[in-house]
Amino acid sequence: MDGVTTAAKRPRRSQEERTLETRGKLIAATLDVLLEEGYLKLATQRICDAAGVSRGAMLHHFRDKQSLIVAAIDELLVSATAEIRSQADRVRAQEITPEEFVDYLWFEHFSGRLFYLTLEHVTAARTDDEIRAALIPVVRRFHLALDEIWGALFSAAALPRSRVATVLNLTLCLLRGMGVQTVLRPDDPAYYDDLRGVWKIMLRAILDGRVRLETTGRS
Repeated sequence: MDGVTTAAKRPRRSQEERTLETRGKLIAATLDVLLEEGYLKLATQRICDAAGVSRGAMLHHFRDKQSLIVAAIDELLVSATAEIRSQADRVRAQEITPEEFVDYLWFEHFSGRLFYLTLEHVTAARTDDEIRAALIPVVRRFHLALDEIWGALFSAAALPRSRVATVLNLTLCLLRGMGVQTVLRPDDPAYYDDLRGVWKIMLRAILDGRVRLETTGRS
């Protein structure tokens, strides 16, 4: 009995566990390689090498590079949704302020890994009909989740629910624009701090009802 190894004593993993492990490695490697090399240089063999998985094993789980990318982006956005919802719950519990929530979105999601990964797939989708069609429902689910999170977060704000969604989209458009700028303006934190600072002042005034959101354009 003393000669029985620890490995021999360990229960064998199920097929489902091995499948999940392989898929997880491939998805993680896809995101890492996509971030490092960009969409245009993304090669399935490079992903397989990074994941330590054979090309045959990859094709067993994903029929092609596109399906792997879509699965990876979906996983990325699902994870981001859970993190954002957790921080929104902290706002509702008054552990952090809405202004701190905006800072969280910027530092954790729009000025680093998540944003640059999404920038890659958005750029690819502009000219690739297949990847665009595959990603639209994935991104739509993410946006619907954000709408739900934001709506619950500011349900008590002094503005109509339709305007709550508008304020969310204004916030996201600002942060996305800032994120794009960081590509060619990476070393100017004061610039981004100032933009966020002005928006947080405006956001507070809107949420408190001191600024009314009216428009003469389309509703």
